[in-house]
Parts: sequence; C-alpha cells; structure tokens
Amino acid sequence: MLSLFRRKRTPLSPLERMRPRDVNPIEEILGINMRNALIAKYNPRSAIERARDKVAAKVALEAAGISCTGTVAVIDDHQTLMNFKPLRDMPDAWAIKPARGSQGDGILLAVRREGDVWYKGSGTPLTETDVMHHIQRVVDGGFSGDTASEDAALIEPLIIADPALADLCPEGLPDLRVICLHDEPLMAMLRLPTNESDGKANLHQRAIGAGVSLETGRITRALVKGEVVTHHPDTGINLIGFEVPGWDRVLELASKCGPAIGLGYSGSDIVLDKNDGPLIIEVNAHPGIEIQNICQLGLKAQMHAVGEDFR
Repeated sequence: MLSLFRRKRTPLSPLERMRPRDVNPIEEILGINMRNALIAKYNPRSAIERARDKVAAKVALEAAGISCTGTVAVIDDHQTLMNFKPLRDMPDAWAIKPARGSQGDGILLAVRREGDVWYKGSGTPLTETDVMHHIQRVVDGGFSGDTASEDAALIEPLIIADPALADLCPEGLPDLRVICLHDEPLMAMLRLPTNESDGKANLHQRAIGAGVSLETGRITRALVKGEVVTHHPDTGINLIGFEVPGWDRVLELASKCGPAIGLGYSGSDIVLDKNDGPLIIEVNAHPGIEIQNICQLGLKAQMHAVGEDFR
C-alpha cells in the first residue's frame, strides 16, 4: 500500500517547485478556523471521544492490526485498584498514563527497580505506596482534563528508544507526529527532548520540532520555540539530514490510524522502540497546525494535492 501511496503522490518539498506563480503562499497555509472546519467535516463526535480515551483508542487500533505500545494493566475502578499489587503486577520499568489525560499531565515513569523500590529517570525513588497513590489519583479523575469524574490508569511497559534516536538526545523519549487526511500522510515531524524540556518531547517546553520529508524520512529543518537550529543543543549532534529508522513502516502505521478509529483528519503519535520498531502511542483528533512552521509547508496545499476541495 505504501509503495502505491508514494507513486501516486506529487512531491511537495520544496514547496516552491509546485506553487503556481499566481498563488499567494499564505493561501497554502491551513489556519485554525479551516482546521476546525475539517474536524467538523471529517471527525464524528463518537470517533473524537474514542481517540480522546487512550484505552478505547488502543482497543480500536489493535483490532485493526495496528502495532501499539504494550499494556500491563488497565485500572478503571476502585475494585480493580484494590486487587492490584504493584510489586507483584508491574515490571521493572513502566509508564502510568491517565486514559483521558493530555499534554503529558499525570504520566509517571519508572526506569528501573531495585528490590521493592522503583526509580524515576531523575533518580527519585518510588515505593509501592507512592505508585498506588498515583494510580488512585488517576482513577479519581485528577488528570482527566475534562468533566469526567473518574478516569482509568493505563499501565504500559517503558519504551526503550531506538538507539539511533536515543543518540540524538541526552534523555527522554523522542516521538513522531504524522498528520493524515483519511489514509494519506500529509506532513511529519520528529519531536526531540532537550534538557530544557526536562526530557519531554513537548514543543511548548522547548523540545525540538524537526520537519521530516515524507519522501525520504530525513530531517529537513529543526526549530526550538521558533528559533532555527541545525544541531541538538545538548548533544551537539547534527540533525539536518538524519534519516528516521523504519520510515516506510512509520507512514504505513500512520495511514491506518484515522480509519481504524473513525477519524478523517488525524495526528498519529509514534515512537520507535529498540526491539519492536515503530509503535502507535496515541491518535489525536485535533492535531495542531504548528507543524507547518516547522516543516515550512502548508497543510492546505498538501490537502489540495490529495484531492481535498475544502467545500
């Protein structure tokens, strides 16, 4: 499927090669109002809610045969919580995520275990009591970010980054965002943690946003909070031209996510695991438009190229 996608697609980078002389570049940019109109047009409320719930989304993705991060446990009520024993039921390295959390709020990570104690990447110890208190806060809806009175705690094995990506960053887990219209990838970026971002791949906390060419899987441009960079500020490694491992697989997975959940316009978040390769961690029904600044491409132009008429 992917090879067909690449054959039928008109290359869009650099954008100037495809821009008619009488087209204003600003007309190629997808603005927030048009983005919202696309979401209203292509993303039903039921699909948005499915994407919003990480547990429900993972069920839909796995049912479609899409590779996702693993699952240790889902704790969605207090009875399940009472029967859960972290020392018995959790691995040596793990991630706890609120099913309805956003922007990383409420995520707790342990990178190793020594005896009856886990340790965060910072070296902070976590006892079984600490873990249970955090899970209870998640289940109580403390991180849900909406009006839900309760939530579910999704516990997953900790992802070990592909060594090629891990070498770029001092710490943290890089991830990819791929924007799709139906099953057509439109634009992609790699998000790289920095010391300033506290090891998180969060652009608002000064992680690096790096535009990736759909055709080659190579980084073409990188920014930190709007400032162009060519090297990672902490490791000094050159970013421009870096080729993302498993790029064909990344695009193949991203192209399947929206249809699996019922979204026509989506942003798939993908990690590259050391052992399992590309894995879906989340699908966003309201992907942002900052990716256009990072890639120096317009999403509206990309959508025109795959047949969207914006009516």
